[in-house]
Amino acid sequence: MEDSRSLAQFPGVRRREKTAGGGFPERIGLVLLLAVPVFLVWHVVGLWSGSSSRFSERKPFPGPSLSRITNANIHQLVTLYAAYDYHWPPRRIVPAIALRHLPEGLASLPTHQKKTTFLRTLLPIVLAADERILEQRRFLIRSFAQPEKGAQGRRQRFLEREIEVSYGVSGSLGNHRVQARLLRRVDVVPVILALAQAAMESGWGTSRFAVQGNDLFGIWTGNPFVGMVPRALGQDPTHFVRAFPSLASSVRYYLKAINTRPPFRRFRWLRADMRQSKIPLDPARLALGLDLYSQRGMSYVRNILALLPTLGRSRHLAHLTLVAPDVIADMVMENEKPGLEPKAPVPLTRLVMIGSSRPSS
Repeated sequence: MEDSRSLAQFPGVRRREKTAGGGFPERIGLVLLLAVPVFLVWHVVGLWSGSSSRFSERKPFPGPSLSRITNANIHQLVTLYAAYDYHWPPRRIVPAIALRHLPEGLASLPTHQKKTTFLRTLLPIVLAADERILEQRRFLIRSFAQPEKGAQGRRQRFLEREIEVSYGVSGSLGNHRVQARLLRRVDVVPVILALAQAAMESGWGTSRFAVQGNDLFGIWTGNPFVGMVPRALGQDPTHFVRAFPSLASSVRYYLKAINTRPPFRRFRWLRADMRQSKIPLDPARLALGLDLYSQRGMSYVRNILALLPTLGRSRHLAHLTLVAPDVIADMVMENEKPGLEPKAPVPLTRLVMIGSSRPSS
């Protein structure tokens, strides 16, 4: 630490002090003059951030919790699914696990096993993402119908505004047209439709962009810093294939794109009509609103429609429940104790459910 004596020994220090004008009291006054506005700005910012943090310190719409798996090869994953009695098509419960990346060696499996492994890997991630959107939607429906007052009202309006900005909607949420527009956007994509698009766009999880960049849905970008270079476009492309840090972030991006981007406006109107009519979401009808997802137009839609029936029954996939992996493991072990007759499946009311995907109007 330097002291005044060592500074005074440098040539020119005392001379500059004298020529600068003013002594110690004047310098103190200058410091205070500069410090007061800085303190006021800091105080105002602190109050604003404190009021915001009271609303955001706990994530309001967390969605179901998934057990993360960072690395897994295909043999480990197949063994894990067998241990959880997790098959395709799935039964009513699905282990709440999320792989960060597609398993190494997926492409080496026989065709049928490759496809079912891909679907089982993606299913819990899509279920969790859809459930989070449903949480937001239920909140909006309740808050529009019964506005709160006081502190609860302020929190309610804060969360409404947060969702509104997130989904790219502007205008007063007291306006019924703005409310309707927001609700058209804050809604799910049927699980079976998301799986079909992921399978088609990623080659059942074997494309270079899916394996190296976690891009399951063929998302393009003009930003080279978040994209991968397509080989077909040469060394100086202007468009890139989006890369994601995880499979879950790819799913969330896809859902946000379907719910906010102009090319999918028809999809959202078709979905809103089904909600208005209080009928279950029909994946085949909704697929008609995806003609602008690909340059192939209606040919792309026809391919999706041909793929949907091969994935299972859409109504069954819409009523699956995510269950903590340790709970499923306990159930499997209980049913496999030697010397005991296999038990009937444990009633769902006894399970520790961490989220379910069900239609919501």
